Amino acid sequence: MQESTPLQTARRSESSFHLVVPGPLSAAENMALDDLLLDQPGWFLRLTRWRQSVVTLGRFQPWPESSSDERSAFPPIHPAGEVEPPPDTLAAVRRATGGGAILHGQDLTIAIAGDCPSPVFPHRRPTAVAHRISLLLARLFEGHASSRGGEVHEASMQHITDCFLRSSPSDVVVEGTEGSIKAGGIALAFRQGRVLIEASLRRDLLDAQPENDLQQLHRLGLFLGLKVGSSSVGDLPLQWQGPLARRVEQRFGNPHWNHG
Repeated sequence: MQESTPLQTARRSESSFHLVVPGPLSAAENMALDDLLLDQPGWFLRLTRWRQSVVTLGRFQPWPESSSDERSAFPPIHPAGEVEPPPDTLAAVRRATGGGAILHGQDLTIAIAGDCPSPVFPHRRPTAVAHRISLLLARLFEGHASSRGGEVHEASMQHITDCFLRSSPSDVVVEGTEGSIKAGGIALAFRQGRVLIEASLRRDLLDAQPENDLQQLHRLGLFLGLKVGSSSVGDLPLQWQGPLARRVEQRFGNPHWNHG
């Protein structure tokens, strides 16, 4: 049998993804893990599961002073890591990615980390990456969704707290009786030739049950042109434990970082 050359091995690695499916984690641990994947070589598709309902905030989003918008069921929040949080509030953790606040717990939350530019994302531009991934995420809705497209009006959204009340060209939308309904939102972070994509999809519009989440990740990998390589289901690799704990302590579990 002919042995593979290092170049052939590298090409196979570039065309496959590592599936990451840990058990339910805290808000800080989940965001620390996504940040860790941004610094790891290779491609990762990962399922995010939450120990309890939480809120994530965009990296550059001001701390929400009010959540009284009548269209939003956005709950009162406190910075994750606070020693004595106010009663009846949810922990809020600040993501490494941009965008607005998202309430998690009932959504399908996923993350993708890999090289950029690369054959998967040839152009290292936020608009190009966001447009491509929104088109692929829309395919998970079995033809009932599309990418919103259009122009960016971020200045008009600066006071909107809830991500699902914002309107972005990269939104995944389905058509309802009163127009487009936002079914999914994405947020991006770039670092040293890498990109992290975090996505939240509405299960009620996706018609996806938790027991089918792995199937959805496999489909998304195929849409990206990647095949399944190795996987981490349950326990995370031991070599990740230290870096993960440091990220939690220094940033994502720190109330000063989370409040911003």
